[in-house]
Amino acid sequence: MSHLSSINPSNTFTTPSRATTKASTLHPLAALTPDELTTISRVVKSYNASKTCLFRRCLLVEPPKALVVPYLQAELSGAPLPPVPTRRGQALFYFEGEQDFMEALVDITRGTLLGQRILPGEHGPGDDDEVLEIGAKALASPIVQAELERLQLPQGCEVIPEPWPYGSDDTPTPTRLSQVWFFLNYAERKDHPSSNFYAHPLDFSCVVDIATMEVVRIDRMPTDGGIEVSTDPNARFRPNPDCEYAPELLAEGVRKDLKPLHISQPEGVSFTIADDGETVKWQKWEFRVCFDVREGMILRNVKYDGRPIFYRLALSEMTVPYGDPRAPVHRKSAFDLGECGAGQTANNLQLGCDCLGVIHYFDGMGTSADGRPVKIPHAICIHEQDAGLGWKHTNIRTGRADVTRARELVFQLIVTVGNYEYALYFVFDTAATLHYEIRATGIMSVTPADPSADFSETAFGTVVADGVFAPHHQHLFNLRIDPAIDGYDGSVVTYDDVYPMKRDERNPHGVGFEVKSTKVENESAFNLDWTTNRVVKMVNPNKRNKFSGKPVGFKIMAPPTQLGLADPTSMHNIRGEFVNNHVHVTKYADNELWGSGEHLWQSRGGRGGCRTWAERGRKLENDSVVWFTLGFTHATRSEDWPVMPSEHFRMSFKPVGFFEQNPALDVPPSKQHVNQSRYAFPDQEAPIKPCCHL
Repeated sequence: MSHLSSINPSNTFTTPSRATTKASTLHPLAALTPDELTTISRVVKSYNASKTCLFRRCLLVEPPKALVVPYLQAELSGAPLPPVPTRRGQALFYFEGEQDFMEALVDITRGTLLGQRILPGEHGPGDDDEVLEIGAKALASPIVQAELERLQLPQGCEVIPEPWPYGSDDTPTPTRLSQVWFFLNYAERKDHPSSNFYAHPLDFSCVVDIATMEVVRIDRMPTDGGIEVSTDPNARFRPNPDCEYAPELLAEGVRKDLKPLHISQPEGVSFTIADDGETVKWQKWEFRVCFDVREGMILRNVKYDGRPIFYRLALSEMTVPYGDPRAPVHRKSAFDLGECGAGQTANNLQLGCDCLGVIHYFDGMGTSADGRPVKIPHAICIHEQDAGLGWKHTNIRTGRADVTRARELVFQLIVTVGNYEYALYFVFDTAATLHYEIRATGIMSVTPADPSADFSETAFGTVVADGVFAPHHQHLFNLRIDPAIDGYDGSVVTYDDVYPMKRDERNPHGVGFEVKSTKVENESAFNLDWTTNRVVKMVNPNKRNKFSGKPVGFKIMAPPTQLGLADPTSMHNIRGEFVNNHVHVTKYADNELWGSGEHLWQSRGGRGGCRTWAERGRKLENDSVVWFTLGFTHATRSEDWPVMPSEHFRMSFKPVGFFEQNPALDVPPSKQHVNQSRYAFPDQEAPIKPCCHL
């Protein structure tokens, strides 16, 4: 933002809008309102009145943390609130028919333009309307039509184009491009809304110049296990069987022996949502939850029993690098949910809620290409769920059992990114632990496979059906964690390792082991280590647990999942700044929010990201930000076809010395008159009393 061009101070909008009047009364951490989105686009369009602006994103520029913290501290103490910092917004856009990617900064409170600039070498993300247009223009292209004629497709079939962000090659691409893959629906299936066209991949792809919406070349697809493209330029389409997942299309139907399972909350939910629509209170937790088209769910000012834990917590980035070395499949590597068109409008944010019981929805806000606010209904689902045993103990002398059931408050966002679904969860529990969970499902991205080819020695993917090859790939995610452990004055990051003690006079029987703590003094990166049970801790050095004497804190509990596998010199690796280490620790900066930098479409890397920032090595002064990388390496299998069973990953932020005893000690006991458990076979005598018989 510091390089934005100067704007004539007289270029102001002197007629206050409703948004200008309301902005000063909003909480500093409130998400953009529809009126504010309108103000941003209106200001930018007015300044550029001679051109047509095509908006890619309008985002909140969060106020400097140094200005927000006094406001949060005043809220905590009940002191008079200081003035709300100026509300600012960022507009990212193109001029119709032009290549330059533009950025503007708007003072929303005053309705003025603070600056505007060209972003040289950067490319903007897509949106749903643009993706649909790319597909339509690709399909209508004469050179694509020539390929379809060459294939001699079955009569009455439907060809489905699927545009993807153009994964960068080693050579820079100055224009904004999209790779388009093609699939087929047979005539008898094309009218069904869930027909699985991915079962019929075609043997060519094309590249579209998005500025002109013209196909610039055909890329022929590999169809055997060799590295070289093997498509015969005279090849004809080879029919292969359908592979359907829709219940009514399954040849043997669905199971008939599953009986209903209902979860009931007869007195309603236990959480409350304030009039601002963002502040949630539940079981001593209090926080703001916001929606953003770049990051999805954002948690702000997370507190437990009035004690701060996090200033800000959000998924900063994701990448899906494919391990297929064959061109053009080597370009498959999607970055961030917004880059793939998810989140800009409602089409790709699908709730598909999988919870049982009472649910509540948060709507989100996006922006249309012409700058209008777009409501995204049901963007976030909120519900409570039973989480099984909370804690239990039976006094073996008296036979009395005391038991509680754990409960969780779940915030769920499901994003459809082309073929895949990502279900993203923040989960709060009654023992003061915050969990982050990811579930991946949907349909694998596939390429054509020549039925006559031998894939038995092919190790970078799997033939999952006749004519269908699924390359191995990874789903890597990065969380940006801005801690505020028991206060907003900064937190220290450490990591603990467990080592066996040397057998000596301190350990005469050779059974001892001990925990060693290492303070992260400088910006750096490191990995988890299962051999030492390494955990990362965020602590407040100024507050101590009265029993242990150690700093109060929270620790990150997560398995050490596999990191990025692409060669260090590859574009997959260069672009994916967070893929080499589980943990990066950097000095706080207001404008460092995304693990691989701000603009990712065809990015070249090296322009900022947690790897670059960690390499600065600056001294950390109790103002650390943690970037945590997690994910899946998906070695494809036939059981993942035609739709993938949900794969899930859960990590936890657990208190360590933050409390003086079990924070779930006061959860009400589990009682039968509340739980209303029933024997499956009531006519049979139960061998023992249920544990919840109290």
